[in-house]
Amino acid sequence: MNTTLKRTLLILLVLVVLGIIILPKTNLFKSEAGGNGNSGMSRSLPVSAVALKPEAMENALRSAGTLVASEEVDVTTEISGIVREIYFQEGSRVKKGDLLLRIDDAELQAQRDKAIHQRELIKQTFERQQILLEKEAISREAFDRVQTDLLVIESEIKLLDTRIAKMQIRAPFEGLIGFRYVSPGTFMQPGMRVARLVKNSPLRLEFSVPERYQSEVLSGRTVYFNVAGFNETFEAVVYAVEPSVDARTRSVVLRATYPNSEYRLLPGMFADLRIIISREEDVVQVPSEAIIPQMDGELVFVYRNGRAVQTSIRTGTRTERTVAVVEGLAAGDTVITSGILQLRSGMPVTILNR
Repeated sequence: MNTTLKRTLLILLVLVVLGIIILPKTNLFKSEAGGNGNSGMSRSLPVSAVALKPEAMENALRSAGTLVASEEVDVTTEISGIVREIYFQEGSRVKKGDLLLRIDDAELQAQRDKAIHQRELIKQTFERQQILLEKEAISREAFDRVQTDLLVIESEIKLLDTRIAKMQIRAPFEGLIGFRYVSPGTFMQPGMRVARLVKNSPLRLEFSVPERYQSEVLSGRTVYFNVAGFNETFEAVVYAVEPSVDARTRSVVLRATYPNSEYRLLPGMFADLRIIISREEDVVQVPSEAIIPQMDGELVFVYRNGRAVQTSIRTGTRTERTVAVVEGLAAGDTVITSGILQLRSGMPVTILNR
């Protein structure tokens, strides 16, 4: 019995010693008044903020477009025959009227020579008949027959000249010619493709905008666009607007022209573009992330005397990153942009990005 009592007393003694050591390090016995005193010294919330100043604001519309060749055609033939000569190199630049390919025209040339000889004979007969007609040695009817024969042979020679010209396929415009699809000795059929000719200077930029922008004067506006592989912005000018709205997409198609004088861009490239609809000067703008939408409007937190003050605002034009403030803020105000969800009006804050 004495042993059990001793053990109990020993355990109690150990617990008392531990209590003396540990309890002072906890705040369990701090007075309620003391606790309230510490909470009264509220810690300020670290936030980011931006000082407002009037700046120019552009209302820009973003869209996607495609670069299109100003002229593009499959070079073909109208006449059948065997290819005799090919005069172009694949991937080379050609000028308007350059000879690209010649089809065998030996038979047509022989027919033309024959027609020329016949014309000379008929012409001599015509001249003799004309003299005889003046002397009234022949009838007018006989003279008219010879004159008709001369006109017919002239027409036949012109027709042969036209057919011979079609045997020579020439470039319809200046541009870059692609791969050829025929070889010397190929028998050409009407409509058979020879090569593709592309005029890529200037280029056309084709894109669409929502129908609500139809009321804006879009023709003549500058379009800024970027393409993959180039770390620069290119400029094109709108020159045409489609006169109707696409009923499926409710959009209007526009075309802009880009000089491409150095032939750096190619038709078919995807373009990420923006077109400036309007520009306003001296506009007070706030970052879009600083605005808190409400049922009856919008509000922001403004930094004043070390505290966050809730302020109602009326907004206007919006861009990707900023919103114009029409009412509620002025130049020089400091708007809080981070920690918005944790803020309460009157809460102490510390600006980190000063």
